[in-house]
Amino acid sequence: MEVSKLNRFLGYFIDGIVSYIIPAILAFIAGATEMYWLVSLSYIFLIAYLLLRDALFGGQSIGKKVMKYKAVKEDGSSLDGDYMASIMRNVTLFIPLVDAILVLIDKPRLGDNIAKTKVVNV
Repeated sequence: MEVSKLNRFLGYFIDGIVSYIIPAILAFIAGATEMYWLVSLSYIFLIAYLLLRDALFGGQSIGKKVMKYKAVKEDGSSLDGDYMASIMRNVTLFIPLVDAILVLIDKPRLGDNIAKTKVVNV
């Protein structure tokens, strides 16, 4: 069964919130302690989570776990530990307009086409 657009959006939204928790904490610490290099480190955490999230946590990002769906390879196997596939499918999210248009017109995301993945209900 296909994952609804609303569930995909909510999962992405949850991941967005999760991805900013560590950077927000590090930025707060940086401001309080004047260790401003922590701000740079916070961006590394942010980008790393956004790119690697589908290869972590058993092949599901936190948002996908909450919304009960996951990204898998076209043959149905898990992305758990497949960091390259996770990077390939998520790097396109840095050009959001293309992926948003494809999802809205019921086409697979550009990242799914490149990484040969799909999204399924769990």
